Amino acid sequence: MLIKEFTEKDLLDLVGIFSERIKNGLSLTHEKETLGNIREDVSFTKELNKKCGIYYFIQNDKIKYVGRALPSVGLRARILNQINAFGDKEWDCVIKEINTEVGVIIFNDIEQWYFISALEHYLIEKLERPIFNKRC
Repeated sequence: MLIKEFTEKDLLDLVGIFSERIKNGLSLTHEKETLGNIREDVSFTKELNKKCGIYYFIQNDKIKYVGRALPSVGLRARILNQINAFGDKEWDCVIKEINTEVGVIIFNDIEQWYFISALEHYLIEKLERPIFNKRC
């Protein structure tokens, strides 16, 4: 098997492409729904099945958690995993509350998926680590 090797020029060309995409902006969509509605009607999460981006939880107008969903997993799977992650007493209070909202920032251009992790870390730091973002 032939292993391709790259030069510094290749690396710098990729940095240029990356920077150009940032400069031109990201194609994003924002949506939000309450946990009560998500549990009653699967259409919100069903639409997110193959989509990737950022998701976040809001309780009493305060951001409680920010997470990411890469294309390999998708927003639907990540959100459903989080809202069924019972066992932590404090988190249970968030996910059992029907008025808790789940927001999503969808990356419409799948080719921009690599910006997801950067945006997640940026938001977590700028929001001064929401209470349930302990791992970062």
